[in-house]
Amino acid sequence: MFNISGFFLFFMIFAIAALGVWIWALVDAISVPNDSDYKTGNKLIWVVVIVFAQFIGAIVYLAVGRPDPTRPPVAAPPSLEQPPPGSMPSPPPSPGG
Repeated sequence: MFNISGFFLFFMIFAIAALGVWIWALVDAISVPNDSDYKTGNKLIWVVVIVFAQFIGAIVYLAVGRPDPTRPPVAAPPSLEQPPPGSMPSPPPSPGG
């Protein structure tokens, strides 16, 4: 015979687990500091996929797009790095002064 309370319990456990995975994937995608750390895509794409595809999007992100935690972070290109304070040359003197 069909046990409705057992089915309800199974469904509730699955729903809570799915919500937990969804929140975990969303927080993980938002907290990646550099877009080049993702295996594929960028932060905007993964957040949209996770939000709109919900549990399936979270699973896809965790399987395909999540950065490899053992890989060292990618450094910014040298042209984008800020020079240390005090190392900037002084501005040229004004012509009338």
